[in-house]
Amino acid sequence: MAIVRLAAAWTAGSTANAAPLPATPQAGDLHIKFCAAKPYNATLVDLAGWTPITGTNGSNGTVANGTDVGSVVWKAWYRYWVAGDSATPSFAVTTGNTNLGVIVRFRPTAGSTIDTPVGAKGFDVTSGTGYSATMDAAIEIAINDILDNFTFLPGNNSTFGTPTITATGATLGTVTENPVTEGSSATGLDCEASASTCICTAGSSSSAAVVGWTLSVAQTGGGCFIRIRETAGASSSDIAANYVDAGSGILMISGG
Repeated sequence: MAIVRLAAAWTAGSTANAAPLPATPQAGDLHIKFCAAKPYNATLVDLAGWTPITGTNGSNGTVANGTDVGSVVWKAWYRYWVAGDSATPSFAVTTGNTNLGVIVRFRPTAGSTIDTPVGAKGFDVTSGTGYSATMDAAIEIAINDILDNFTFLPGNNSTFGTPTITATGATLGTVTENPVTEGSSATGLDCEASASTCICTAGSSSSAAVVGWTLSVAQTGGGCFIRIRETAGASSSDIAANYVDAGSGILMISGG
């Protein structure tokens, strides 16, 4: 039995974003689409069949758009895969100048289901290399929950390193950058994005999570934090004991 996380590559755009689904989707898969853009007043338009994840949409201010600077806007959606779905669903970005998007898939353990994802948002407007964003809502986190963070920067002049996710009361496993190749775009006035993920291995938390990165160049940014939970499948002890980070775009929980 296994629960598998797979991310496709980041995709850039300007007034639309058509990030692809990960390969070979199947019934029961949950897909999450994250998209972020400049300028801050760009509108990320909902696509029919995709449901906005409550609490994930936001902006980190009203700083004017410029090369490698400016406030940003972001949003996340989810959809359970249905046969015939487009392999590259295109989301419109009204008045967009530059954007990045990615789709991540969660495949449940056989006989189990992935619950509706729960989200929050956060940002850091203090330009520096130690990015730290406290989420605006205290999402309940429990053992075996998979946690995903998506962060967007207003320039492609900085790279992401040393991802962290913390939540008081919960013991979280190794946090990995995933996809392992971050998104970067010179479209328009530049942008950069990355995602990090981990699993809760013990304890529980009802406090706001904090997301961190070490950046190569001082930047601001923002994004969202999403909890993925599976129910009615393998026992929680089996899942926690057999969590594996496969490293190149896949997180797997595997057991006998």
